[in-house]
Amino acid sequence: MRLFYYLIAAPALFLLRVLFWPFKTIFRCAGRIHGWRKERRRFRRADYDDMDGWEFEEYVGGLLARDGYIHVEVTRGSGDQGVDVLAQRDGVSYAIQCKHYRAKISNKAVQEAYAGAEFYGCDVPVVLTNSYFTPSAEELADEIGVELWDRDELNRLVRRVRR
Repeated sequence: MRLFYYLIAAPALFLLRVLFWPFKTIFRCAGRIHGWRKERRRFRRADYDDMDGWEFEEYVGGLLARDGYIHVEVTRGSGDQGVDVLAQRDGVSYAIQCKHYRAKISNKAVQEAYAGAEFYGCDVPVVLTNSYFTPSAEELADEIGVELWDRDELNRLVRRVRR
């Protein structure tokens, strides 16, 4: 039995391994590339207008993490003090209030983001929306130092992540 293994089976198995190794390597690489492309497609195809509020917050957290923000945390639904996502970048901490509305965003969101940033001890309060802001919200944000990221800024963020 050992003679059969050493003279026939082992060389045949070795030959098969040598012949099929390139195919195995090609299929593994193709699988990795497919997985990478599938992950990128998931972010490309996501239509944030069709999401509900919680899905939108999770989506924004994922975008920020892929854009180079660290310590990205989506806060719990109730008792979050007006902040939906906490993130850091270049040593600056951000408190992000996500607003998923069709109408323009008013002063209330700006006030919530400011108060939430103070509560969490963040450097920069941000209101991010899939819509736009009222002129009074823009004026208040300018006065108290809240960054406003409207639909155009959100689209820029999505495009940066796509690359």
